[in-house]
Amino acid sequence: MVRTTVVGNYPRVGDTFEEQSLRRAIARFDKGEIGADDLRGAEQEVVKAVLKEQNDAGIEVVTDGQISWYDSQSHVARGLASVEINGLARYFDTNTYYRQPVVQGPVAWKEPILADEWKFARANSKAAVKAVLTGPLTLASLALDKYYRNKKKLTLDFANALGEEASALVRAGAAHIQVDEPILTRHPEDLSLAVEGLERIRARKGSAALTLFSYFGEVSKIYEELVEGPADVIGLDLVQGAATWHAIAKHGAKKPLVLGLVDARNTKKEDPAEVAKKVLDLKDRIDLKTSFLAPSNGLEFLPRATAREKLRILSTAARKVGVAA
Repeated sequence: MVRTTVVGNYPRVGDTFEEQSLRRAIARFDKGEIGADDLRGAEQEVVKAVLKEQNDAGIEVVTDGQISWYDSQSHVARGLASVEINGLARYFDTNTYYRQPVVQGPVAWKEPILADEWKFARANSKAAVKAVLTGPLTLASLALDKYYRNKKKLTLDFANALGEEASALVRAGAAHIQVDEPILTRHPEDLSLAVEGLERIRARKGSAALTLFSYFGEVSKIYEELVEGPADVIGLDLVQGAATWHAIAKHGAKKPLVLGLVDARNTKKEDPAEVAKKVLDLKDRIDLKTSFLAPSNGLEFLPRATAREKLRILSTAARKVGVAA
């Protein structure tokens, strides 16, 4: 009845010797003992492993876990013209950091950034693989702008570049593209700018399904406008953003939603029956057949074993929804 997906990132290392292979490879790379090709090979082995974990859990639309990404900001931004990567800055209210993009001139797309990574993941997954792009508003909000000194102009040039990247992903075969705009939970007043940027990406996405996902908080005040926006699917954090739940219950949605009901920042294990009940409470407000159940955000903040357990909870809850519906 309801499908399952993940949001983006996934733990790169775990507690076992095998699950720490990438950490060892990075240490050897930093010492000059192996080259970039060897490091990329180590990353790809971890990508295979995390895809298998998602496939084994029965997740229907997966990601590559963003294993090769240092963070959500610099991985995409470093591939664009006029963007340099600077020192570390704290990423929202998490205990992680990102390398801050520094905009030195006109931002523009140069060449595919994610297509090869997506193609590798697709070749190693039984399930559909979605591509994930950091949204133009979030990129512009977290970057250090030394050129435009104008968030709107920077956001829209990021959007133009990401539209080109979306087009490259579609040419590679991607049928699902997700754009992450977590900044909307902090600055809902920027929704119109986010929508304008997303329109530019939509114009280049062809027949691919375009998802807008916002996490790390609630978007209840802008929910109606979000649902009416240019995305085909809307993804919502319903854990940190629990207040959004009431907006869904009140207004419903004519388009599919991704319901982020499994906590991706807490090791506590949910009861799949309780998760299923929450989903079923919305059966008269949204189309469950086209919607998804998901974690509240990327699973990278959890231990690897806990992330696997969260995947099993997702799948079990989805099956319970199907039985009860």
